Parts: sequence; structure tokens; C-alpha cells
Amino acid sequence: MASAPQPDPQVMDQVRRRLLETGDWDRISQLLRAKLEEVGWDDDLKDLAKEKARAQETPNLRDLLVEVNPQAQKMIPGSIRRAVLQEIEAVLDREVEKA
Repeated sequence: MASAPQPDPQVMDQVRRRLLETGDWDRISQLLRAKLEEVGWDDDLKDLAKEKARAQETPNLRDLLVEVNPQAQKMIPGSIRRAVLQEIEAVLDREVEKA
């Protein structure tokens, strides 16, 4: 299975900047947080992090983040990913129409 093409970092930076300027970054971030809390993702992540931290011989935050981050991303339900992506696409469509 071929991986999806990676977006141009410069374009992504411009998109991020525009989302910040319009206030949509905060709105979409709040939407994401609320949806993740609804499904208990944050509690599941805390449980995972505690389990991994306890398994470390010498607790180390950096190592914990490296270990937990990929799993945390996989734990995000597809429906939430799609909802957030739709919000971003709607903002980009609106911004393109203005230009």
C-alpha cells in the first residue's frame, strides 16, 4: 500500500498561519479536544502513559513521549479525524473564495 503524498511544508506553514490569523485554529482545536473527551480518548491516553511510565526502568519524559505519541495518534477515531479535516477544508474553501 503506497503512503499518501506528504504536503509541502511551506504550504502547511501558510495554512497554519492563516488558521491562526482567522481564529479558526483555536476553534478547531477546541472542537478536537471536545470530541476526544466525548469518546474518553484523554482518559485512555492517561492510562496508557501511566502504564508505559511504570514499565520504564528509569522514568524519562522524553522517552515516554516518543513511545506514547504514535499510539496516541492511532487511538484517535476515524470519525473525529474526518470531522476535523472537514472543518479545515471548509475554512480553506472559504479563504480561497475570498482571494
